[in-house]
Amino acid sequence: MRLLVTLAMLAAVMVSAAYSYTPETVAVKAGKQATASKSKLKFKFISVVEDSRCPTGAQCVWAGNAKIKIEVSVPKGETKTFEINTETGPKGDQIGGYAVTLESLTPYPNANRPTDVKKYIAKFSIVRLQR
Repeated sequence: MRLLVTLAMLAAVMVSAAYSYTPETVAVKAGKQATASKSKLKFKFISVVEDSRCPTGAQCVWAGNAKIKIEVSVPKGETKTFEINTETGPKGDQIGGYAVTLESLTPYPNANRPTDVKKYIAKFSIVRLQR
């Protein structure tokens, strides 16, 4: 009986640990704000600093890079502004016990037409750091 109780407690701890470190995602449109549902981190997509990614329909020597400027706020805590990249340079940062990483930036540039800045959407991954 003790073994059964011990195994049940161990399973509960493992499930709660796995749940607490499951990445959360949030998507934010350029010029807009969004709040992550679990962590309650607030994201503001300030601007696209540069987008030199290889356009769709073009042949490029390298993939290029896009850099965006965002502001992230912790509920009742600090606010931090930083620049993150799709390929080169920092792809994320840490704030309030969370790691924030840029997962994707859409749309990709197109060789035949300029990208409308308002159509950019950044998708972020949020992971609670271990204490």
